Amino acid sequence: IVISKKKFALSVYERGKGEIESYRIGYGNSSDSGPKIYEGDNKTPEGFYLINEMLSMDSDKSSESYRKLSKMNEYYFKKVNGYHKYGNPEEDLGDNAYGPRYFGINYPNEEDLKRYNNAFSKGIIPVKNGKKAEVGYGIAIHGNNDEESIGHPCSSGCIRMYNRDVVGLEKYISLGTPVIILNN
Repeated sequence: IVISKKKFALSVYERGKGEIESYRIGYGNSSDSGPKIYEGDNKTPEGFYLINEMLSMDSDKSSESYRKLSKMNEYYFKKVNGYHKYGNPEEDLGDNAYGPRYFGINYPNEEDLKRYNNAFSKGIIPVKNGKKAEVGYGIAIHGNNDEESIGHPCSSGCIRMYNRDVVGLEKYISLGTPVIILNN
């Protein structure tokens, strides 16, 4: 999987065949398009990652995969906390924000931790109430409940896809699938 932030595209490559599929995406809504440094910066990471979690709303209802994603989709994201529909800051993002699939990546990796520690040593990491922002976690490729957001900077750092596309992507993904996220 290769993600181009500049092109708002997620491409699937197969060894010996090249690009075999491409999808439109949305990603972190930070005005700075650089790599994610700390939790709350609304940036999408950049670098080499692996798929480390796969959750599906089409799994058996008694499975951990279904139960976990169902519970995540029950969470209601409110505008007062900075979560709103794309282009409409007066409308809550609401529930079902992760859609039918959630493919977690292994953020933070070693390079992310180096980037974070370097930023911390330079005084770039914000401190609130005497506590510094952490590096963060929980970055994924997932569906959404806001189709208008695809093709735009729109998330807290995750890669959003149309629900039909993230379901289609599943046939190309397994645990350990490489994911390369590029700025260009």
